[in-house]
Amino acid sequence: MFAEPPAATGWPPGARLCLDAAADAGRQFLALARDLPVALSVHTVPRGPVGELLLPFTPLERGYVQEAPLGRRAQRLAQLWTRKEAALRLTGRGELAAADAIDALSGAREGKIVIPGSAAHPGRTAYVRDLPAGPQSVACAATSDPAPGARFWRAPEAGAYGGPAVEADSAEATDTATA
Repeated sequence: MFAEPPAATGWPPGARLCLDAAADAGRQFLALARDLPVALSVHTVPRGPVGELLLPFTPLERGYVQEAPLGRRAQRLAQLWTRKEAALRLTGRGELAAADAIDALSGAREGKIVIPGSAAHPGRTAYVRDLPAGPQSVACAATSDPAPGARFWRAPEAGAYGGPAVEADSAEATDTATA
């Protein structure tokens, strides 16, 4: 979704404010980017063994999860999943069944995820950025090109539907980040 920002922002005429929203465990999240479509994925880190959850992952990703200490496996799994989901949402594929064909690990340093083409859709590239979402949640934003900046807000726990989003200027903040 996108809109022209208000004139008071100082952005040049024709600039677009692109946004996406996500919810997880009753919390609301919002990602904004300037002039780049953005997709957001947020998930709670699963509890318990992760073995059965590894099906939509490549062999490289499965190894990455399984080589982690037991206490970090679920976090790694959830982070890889949010990268895949954000990339698929951005490209409009929505074919989560094809997630095992998407490598969210190899291009992680650059944030680049290649979405393979199919008979119905051409291949595309998404650029993902992991975002801080709290100790038991993971989040990722995807854009169509490397993003010089994107903003991420998490609504406060209390009054999540009526209160303003919390914003901070530090990428280390747990409630917001500049991606």
